[in-house]
Amino acid sequence: MELKSLDSTKKTAEIVANNLKLNDFILLSGNLGAGKTTFTRFLIHYLQQKNKCPLEEIVSPTFNIVQYYDLGKNIKVAHYDFYRLKKEKEILNIGLFDTAKDFINIIEWPEIAMNSLHEFLQIKFTYDSSKDLRFLEFNGQGKWAGFSIDD
Repeated sequence: MELKSLDSTKKTAEIVANNLKLNDFILLSGNLGAGKTTFTRFLIHYLQQKNKCPLEEIVSPTFNIVQYYDLGKNIKVAHYDFYRLKKEKEILNIGLFDTAKDFINIIEWPEIAMNSLHEFLQIKFTYDSSKDLRFLEFNGQGKWAGFSIDD
């Protein structure tokens, strides 16, 4: 799927957000600058607006590894960035599986956790700098198998 503009990125994030429930995992893969954090910002802002919460600054939690957002109505988002993690056992140290059921879980750089997850939507971001175009590829397991968005 080609992302033709920031607006198309925003609309795609909103479609994904409308399908989310607690204990869901959204895995965002792609090179630096491909659009993972921008997508996450649109998704969380959409959920905040939908739940009449104030908009918060959404940044990639590269250094603190996880950032939490409370959206009221028992809806919480955990935004992870696994860029700095080197071993799969490190995801246990941050409590990912202990708290996942209470959150919508968004993970940037999820490759280190892929073998431990059985139900997720992976969104692969590709950026073609020569044409300044971004593309998305959806891969899902469990309830997310076959998920797609018509562009």
